[in-house]
Amino acid sequence: MSNHEKMSTTDLMENLREELTCFICLDYFSSPVTTECGHSFCLMCLLKSWEEHNTPLSCPECWRTLGAPHFQANERLGRLANIGRQLRSQVLQSEDEQSICGRMPGPSWVFSDDEQSVINVSPPSQGTNKACFSSEAEEQHKEKLQDIINILRKKKKEVQAILNHEKERVMLCKEVKGAMDRYESLLFQSPETTITELSLCHITGMREMLRKFSNTLGIFEWKLNWIVPLRWETSLFKDGADITLDPATANAYLLLSEDLKSVRYGGTRQQLPDNPERFDQSATVLGAQIFTCGRHYWEVEVGKKTEWEVGICKDSVNRKGNLPKPPGDLFSLIGLKIGDDYSLWVSSPLKGQHVREPVHKVGVFLDYDSGHIAFYNATDESLIYSFPPTPFHEALRPIFSPCLPNEGTNTDPLIICHI
Repeated sequence: MSNHEKMSTTDLMENLREELTCFICLDYFSSPVTTECGHSFCLMCLLKSWEEHNTPLSCPECWRTLGAPHFQANERLGRLANIGRQLRSQVLQSEDEQSICGRMPGPSWVFSDDEQSVINVSPPSQGTNKACFSSEAEEQHKEKLQDIINILRKKKKEVQAILNHEKERVMLCKEVKGAMDRYESLLFQSPETTITELSLCHITGMREMLRKFSNTLGIFEWKLNWIVPLRWETSLFKDGADITLDPATANAYLLLSEDLKSVRYGGTRQQLPDNPERFDQSATVLGAQIFTCGRHYWEVEVGKKTEWEVGICKDSVNRKGNLPKPPGDLFSLIGLKIGDDYSLWVSSPLKGQHVREPVHKVGVFLDYDSGHIAFYNATDESLIYSFPPTPFHEALRPIFSPCLPNEGTNTDPLIICHI
C-alpha cells in the first residue's frame, strides 16, 4: 500500500470516528439517543447536560428549544460506534506491526519524573545491519503513549471524584441519622408545607417509625442534612377524589375506556370534531373534574410504561399546538425509561433526576387553598416532589398523557385507580 493510500485510509478512519463521536464527551457513542432535531448524544451525557443548564430545554448541539425531554434510543448508531471503536483499535495495532523492521524489538519508552511525558530509553543501534524503528515511527509511538498518559490522568481524576462523592454520601447518612434524633419531636406538630427537591431518597425504617404516631402520617424527604416533615392527614389516603376523563379534551389518537378511567394511544386518528377544548397535537387528555377549592388526592397506575405524564394544569391551558407550557400553567410529573436508565422529570420549570427503580403508581395531591401540589410514590407512600407554594386564582384540572408508543414499547394505558 502506497503512502498516499495510507493517508487516505487514515483520513477515512478519522472521518468515521468523527461521525460516531458524541458532541458532548467527544468519545465514541455509549447508549446513544436522538433528539427531536435529529442530533445524537450519549444518554447520560444528554441528561447531565440538561441538568446543568436547567431551562429552557434545548439541544446541546444546535440549541433548538425542545418542548419536553422526548428522545429515541438509537441502537443502530450504538452498534456502529462499537464497530468503529474496534476497527480503530485494529488499524492502530496494524500500523504498530508495520512500523517494526526485522525482529529486533522497538525502542523502550518510560514516563518522565513528572508523569507529563514519555522518553525513549532504547540503547543505541550497534550497526547499520540491525533492525530499528524509523524516526517517524518513533514519533508516532511517542504520540500514542502520550495520549494514553492523558487518558490515564483523566481517569485518575474521575476515580478520585467518585471516591470523594462516596465520602460525602457517608457523611450525609450520618447527618441524616443525627437529624432524625434531633427533630423526631416535630412529628407532634403541624408545620407548614416546605419547598422540596426532586430526590426520591428514602430513609431506612421510616415507615416503621411513623406507625408509632396515630394522629398524623408524616412523610419525610431527605434534603442535604435536615429532615422536612410534611402535613399529611390519614384521611387523604382513605378519601380520594373520584377522577374521570373528559372525552371532549382527548387528542384524536387517544382511546378512552367506557368507564373513563383509563387512556392509551390508539395509533389511528379518530374522526372527532376539532372543538376548542380538544388537544390537537399533544397526546393529552384532561380530567372531567374542575377544582376551585379544597384538598384532593388521586392515584394513577403507570405500570411498566416507558414514558408517561400526569399532573395538574389550569383549565385555561393552551390545547392547540405542542409548545412548552408557561410556568404556572402546568404542574406535571414525567417518567422516562430508555434501556436500563430511568429518570423522573417535573414541569415547570423542567428539572429531572436519574433514579434506580421505576415508579409504578403515582399519587397526586392538591391543596388548592394553601397553593400546594405534590407527587408521591403511592406504592411505598414516599414523597417524590413538592412544588413551591403557589397561590391559585384559576380553576385547575387533572391532566394525563400516555405519550407515544415508542416503537411498541409504550402501548400500555394510564389507569386512574379506585381508592
